[in-house]
Amino acid sequence: MGVTKYNIQRIKRLLSMLKENRYPNYPRFLAEMKRQDIAGAYNLSARTLQRDIAFLKSEYGAPIRYDFERKGYYLTDPDWSVDIPLLEDSEMRAAVLGARLAENLMPAPVKQQMRSAVDTLLTVNDKGMDEKAVLLSLVALGSHAAVKPDVFRVIFDAWQQHRCVKVRYTPVTDVESERLIEPQALAFYEGNWYIKAVSRTKNGKPIPPEQCHLLTLALHRIRCAEATPLTFEPDQKIIDAVNRREIFVFPMVRDIRLRLGPEARKFIVEQFDVTEESREGDFSIVCIPSAPEYRIVNFVLVEGGDAVLLNHPELAAKVIERARRCIEALSKKWNFDFF
Repeated sequence: MGVTKYNIQRIKRLLSMLKENRYPNYPRFLAEMKRQDIAGAYNLSARTLQRDIAFLKSEYGAPIRYDFERKGYYLTDPDWSVDIPLLEDSEMRAAVLGARLAENLMPAPVKQQMRSAVDTLLTVNDKGMDEKAVLLSLVALGSHAAVKPDVFRVIFDAWQQHRCVKVRYTPVTDVESERLIEPQALAFYEGNWYIKAVSRTKNGKPIPPEQCHLLTLALHRIRCAEATPLTFEPDQKIIDAVNRREIFVFPMVRDIRLRLGPEARKFIVEQFDVTEESREGDFSIVCIPSAPEYRIVNFVLVEGGDAVLLNHPELAAKVIERARRCIEALSKKWNFDFF
């Protein structure tokens, strides 16, 4: 007896109950299968359950025993696992997609366990997962802006199959353009979906290979997407950059020193990797090894004097200029005299 498409769902549910220490027996297992059936009319015999138990024990060495007190089956080794290709193509994609999305939303220990679990799935399930799909390029950093389901499906399939896509894209400037793109890496970053892509054409005009440039396109700004038979080779450098969360290319600043008051000190450790150098009374002197320029400017401006730059005068000048423009705009609107 092998695991076929006719009993794969049943075996999966049985293994799930065993792993969850739910002590499946015939009545419990039948009730569980009926809950999974939309019509609620699922049926099976006690002999079928016994055959499934015997199959797992004989073919895969499952350490299953019957607990007479709890009146159900259980695993004597909770860490036991089975190398059965239990996922269909669509289930595999959904499982890996969901795990990758959740992976970076979890704290470190859980994140590492999820990555390991996905790697195991990819190892023991060879259906529908081309090794060149490079699933690690899916980075999770829900979507704030709605993405058209048909657009997402076309982009997702093309990314997985390494096929070029023709898209109509409207950027923030609202100047729509049509492009033929290579969807190199799909990313979920700060609440929205993005595609890291190489553009082959723009408005019907080919772009010479040496001039093909890398784009970061927001999926919610793609008006329509059409799959093409053209293929491309995944660029590992692009994929690695996305996995480092380098979705956008921002000017970076290094070795930023700040003097922080108590309130600013509370929040900076949540937003940046910092090292504390010293204390000056109630103030902390900290160093940020590296950060995007715009984030430092925004942070200092938002803290309203509780965060002071101790180096990089060019950033201080940008903070002052932004503050000046803000004051001028508010003064004009509300007839305030700040000077």
